[in-house]
Amino acid sequence: MSAEFSSRATVYLHNKDFESIVRSALKDIFGEPLASSVIFQIGGTESIMDPSLFEKKIRLVFGPGADLILDYVAKKLENPRKRIVRK
Repeated sequence: MSAEFSSRATVYLHNKDFESIVRSALKDIFGEPLASSVIFQIGGTESIMDPSLFEKKIRLVFGPGADLILDYVAKKLENPRKRIVRK
């Protein structure tokens, strides 16, 4: 999924801010306090400004669980205003 996430992310970044979309996605997944903790654990704001760096750091922290987070972020990039609810 490594190349897949980066390529999916860059397709939708023409006029969107990756950092704000990642923050929003992490808040949707974890809630505000934990989203801030996750951002801190992966290296701060610098780590959520670049799709490939974000993917690398999130995989280091979450291991196999990173795929779920990256998939959610990619879907959020496709439609940043929609909150994705899984059934």
